[in-house]
Amino acid sequence: METEILKTFDENHKQTGVATRAEIHANGLWHETFHCWLISQVNGEYYLYFQLRSADKKDYPSLFDITAAGHLLATESPEDGIRELREELGLSLLKEDLEKIAVIPCIIEKPLMIDREFSHVFLAIQKGAFTDFHLQVEEVAGIVCSKLMDVVQFIEGDLPLLPLTGFKILENGEKVNFTLDAKPSDFVRYNNKYMTLLTTILKKRFL
Repeated sequence: METEILKTFDENHKQTGVATRAEIHANGLWHETFHCWLISQVNGEYYLYFQLRSADKKDYPSLFDITAAGHLLATESPEDGIRELREELGLSLLKEDLEKIAVIPCIIEKPLMIDREFSHVFLAIQKGAFTDFHLQVEEVAGIVCSKLMDVVQFIEGDLPLLPLTGFKILENGEKVNFTLDAKPSDFVRYNNKYMTLLTTILKKRFL
């Protein structure tokens, strides 16, 4: 995975070349990622889905994250990122099922890594149930959802804990249902610009 070849960009999103994923993160080079948020509607109420990252992940293990996300290879278009939904979540969605809502610059800094992304952000409607998810357990340990209104209030700081419900896969392979009142520290932290723009779009689109 660290040897994957990705496009590199300057801060204005102009391509500058290509590099390996390891080189990009080590040197803080701008690159492109695919983000897809799944939304469902139940009895007139909208819900937003999060994945639970595997405990074996190198980056951000056991934290809740975007429903499906991944790096875009140098040979891929933004829509090609839909492979993440198939590979990680086992969902058979088509490119036509994606609604692109924004390209958002996002920076995450941590020891030994500077992650500078141009994130192509999509929405997709999840029409099925939790039983439709078939997880790639090396990458994803569970799927949860929360009321979209609660998610917005949580991101904006008006709700201290976010009620989540869903399922996770235990180390022995058992699938169990669970609920959790999650703290901000339970999530991968994206920069304020990303989260502010995301909540603004979601409120206009669904609330």
